[in-house]
Amino acid sequence: MPRSTFFNLPEERRNRLVREAITEFAERAYVEASLSQIAVRARIPKGSFYQYFEDKLDLYRWLLTEEVPRRKQEFLGVSPPVGGFWARLEHHVERGMAFLVEHPRLARLTAAAADPSAIAEVRGLHRSICEAGVAELRALLEEGVAEGAIRTPGADLEHATRLVSAVIGPGLTDLVLQELGAELHEVLGSDSLRRRLGGARRRRLAAWAIQFIRGGLDTGAPRSSTRKRQP
Repeated sequence: MPRSTFFNLPEERRNRLVREAITEFAERAYVEASLSQIAVRARIPKGSFYQYFEDKLDLYRWLLTEEVPRRKQEFLGVSPPVGGFWARLEHHVERGMAFLVEHPRLARLTAAAADPSAIAEVRGLHRSICEAGVAELRALLEEGVAEGAIRTPGADLEHATRLVSAVIGPGLTDLVLQELGAELHEVLGSDSLRRRLGGARRRRLAAWAIQFIRGGLDTGAPRSSTRKRQP
């Protein structure tokens, strides 16, 4: 975690340091990322970096487990839909895809931590991020249970959460990449490819994912989309 001296920095200087750290880790694998380069870009002496963080892993851990999730939560909370649980879940899925489009550096940073060849500490961070995402999704599904939109109680909800996470996580990512005809690293590195994942396409894919999920959960509701499909 950052030292108190980091939070005491002037806002402009602190933001510049964070911005350049995100850029460095988004552009290079963890083992290749350079604190010296971050210091040069942030216009701070390298030695002063250790006044703010313990080491490179400390900075990387904070970005992945605190800063990026905070920014993503702020992004997901923009323009919440009017409607019930399923509309909220569909919005959550659509905004997740929009985050990839509008914040590719943050998405690249997170994707880099999933590299199976990464060092053990980094692989462990990715697992922690995944578990935090599952916990967040479970809390959302618990809202559905409380509202009567889902009739999957208790231990079954844990299993349901894992399956739903697979649908709107790796499953939906694979579907997006198939539609775009590209690999994830290509999408994250190409403005033109990300533009093809526009609002209409995201809403269509999110509606399809929610229709699929509703058909798999014991909802007691008709198996139909929460909104009209986009052309």
